[in-house]
Amino acid sequence: MTFKICGIQFEITFLFVAILTYIISLKAPANVLVTVISSLLHEMGHLSVMLLEGNKPKIVKFELVGMNIIRQESFKISAKREIAISLGGPIMNFIIVIISCIFLCFYENYIVMTCACINLILMTFNLLPIKTLDGGAVLFFLLSQYYEAQTCRKILKITSILFISIIYLCAIYVFIVSGYNFSLIIIAIFLTISMFQNNDYWNKVYFVVKYYE
Repeated sequence: MTFKICGIQFEITFLFVAILTYIISLKAPANVLVTVISSLLHEMGHLSVMLLEGNKPKIVKFELVGMNIIRQESFKISAKREIAISLGGPIMNFIIVIISCIFLCFYENYIVMTCACINLILMTFNLLPIKTLDGGAVLFFLLSQYYEAQTCRKILKITSILFISIIYLCAIYVFIVSGYNFSLIIIAIFLTISMFQNNDYWNKVYFVVKYYE
């Protein structure tokens, strides 16, 4: 399904609809559906900042793993803009946490409490200084103001390895305690694999940022 809103092309893939329908049809626990919705709102946070910056994306795709924002070739880029866009997702999660907590002050509700907890976890996790996460992007663009591209990449790689190692330790602890929960191990493996992909991306972004500034 493809449609346009305010000049932005939106594409909803079959796999996205299928997985969402599957979750709803199974009457999955509330935390699963809340996680999916919160993840999408996280991406909407990034999109909102882009629009506020006057940078309309080319395509917004709803795929199996979530929302994929494809930028225009003429997308205006700078360190400050990239930091703002990277923080857009976590800020959206933070706003949801605040609204949920205000609601909980007047009325206790399990789903709202779950929403607050999940968004707090999403915000904190995405702010970790790991290459493929929002926190990694923020760290890289902050460093780009003072160091060369190679130095920025080395520092980001060191912090990524450090924090991924901590995630592995937490994942092993959770698995031992629960006896079955290995979801954190999968996340750690995914982060490890993605950390060694697109090695040239950060160099390209660095030089584009320097050019526009």
